[in-house]
Amino acid sequence: MFPVYGFGGKLPSTPEGSASHCFALNGDIFAPEVNGVHGVLNAYYNSLKKVSLHGPTNFAPMLEMVNGFAEY
Repeated sequence: MFPVYGFGGKLPSTPEGSASHCFALNGDIFAPEVNGVHGVLNAYYNSLKKVSLHGPTNFAPMLEMVNGFAEY
């Protein structure tokens, strides 16, 4: 199982004109894991149908999220 996140995207739930800088590609921020490499590829492929690329890109929220995993 792999947690898969995206960044710098306009989600249907984000306010107009803003980007989400850390979101689960499977749509569930509380359970972002997918099964295997095939699941990762599917998560990215499926997100392209729902998420539009939107800038500016801010890497800090993503780095903070993964840094939290690394601490444990």
